[in-house]
Amino acid sequence: MIDFGLSTEAFRSEWFEKKLRLQKGAAPDARIQWRDLDELLERIEPRDALLKLVGRGPIPVDAYSEETLEMGLRRRRLNKIRFYSYIRSGAALVIDRAEIHSALARRLCDVVGRFACMRTSSNAYLSCGGDGAFGKHWDTHDVFAVQLMGRKRWQVFAPTFPLPLSHQVSAPADSEADTELILDVLLEPGDLLYIPRGWPHRTRPLPEGSFHVSVGLYGATVHDFFLWACAQCLPQQAAARRSFDAGAVDSGDMLGLLERLRTFVLDQRRQSEFESEMIGRRQARSEFDFAQFVDPACRPPDENRRVRLTTCKTPQVVRGEMTVNGARVTLDPTSETIVAALREGPLRLHQLQAAAGDVTIQTIQRAVLNLAGHEIVTIEK
Repeated sequence: MIDFGLSTEAFRSEWFEKKLRLQKGAAPDARIQWRDLDELLERIEPRDALLKLVGRGPIPVDAYSEETLEMGLRRRRLNKIRFYSYIRSGAALVIDRAEIHSALARRLCDVVGRFACMRTSSNAYLSCGGDGAFGKHWDTHDVFAVQLMGRKRWQVFAPTFPLPLSHQVSAPADSEADTELILDVLLEPGDLLYIPRGWPHRTRPLPEGSFHVSVGLYGATVHDFFLWACAQCLPQQAAARRSFDAGAVDSGDMLGLLERLRTFVLDQRRQSEFESEMIGRRQARSEFDFAQFVDPACRPPDENRRVRLTTCKTPQVVRGEMTVNGARVTLDPTSETIVAALREGPLRLHQLQAAAGDVTIQTIQRAVLNLAGHEIVTIEK
């Protein structure tokens, strides 16, 4: 769906959190038309947390929508005359968590997440001219912007506060600082732009319909690891459980705690444990397949069907168990073999059978369906 133009390893070592990357024509099939937007808006109820209009600041939801009573249910719907008028006047439509409502946005999140080996979420933006939704700003997460319809001008500037954490939001004084213009480009349908967190940027809409999805990357930081390490290590030490008194700090106790924490954070096993726990918290999603799971007349997946993992980094299997979406799932030996084989990339069922050794294709089919039901793998359609 997206040609990133390089391997995950090259991206992580040479580009991630370091520099911009523009890939023209990276997603030639990721395009939409006005009718696709029409269908999308039919599925979203206009409330502040889901769908919003932004002009020279947020536009109150009551200005372009109204409460209605439909079949006994109170709902909010767009007032189309007002809504269209705001868009024509330069307001931008913002759809937060676009992957909840759009299958295309969800697929983009999945593809980018597998490539970057990180959790993802997305926002979508529609404009028909105007000044842009948010002016010059930087984000606290890395972004892959995918242009899906029309064109939009992007300007990206040198960072003034690299690698901000999630609570270190962009302030006007930070984003408006006079920094070097690094990139000034017109994105066209299918183009892909990677922007590291902390890099100021702004969009300049053209007097035409433009729609893009920004896929955000969300991963654990060293700061997160130290917070986790403190929570794991220090409560076990009596010196850390004492009440704090600035006038009676025992420097020996403090140095002892620091030494214990130092030993803990440098332990490779603890680092792997943290990474495994973070992977287990990631949302794993397999695609719905009613025919395969519900229809009694449906045959098992053909041996040529491809299977892939739902996450780029799979949680470790410990004593026949792995954590998926926060829950422990028990795997039989065949399932363990399948998961191990798929870590190298998608495979067809007959290839999984060869990897598993002396098992029947029926055993592979049952194991794959069970893994798909637990959202560990997806059976590609």
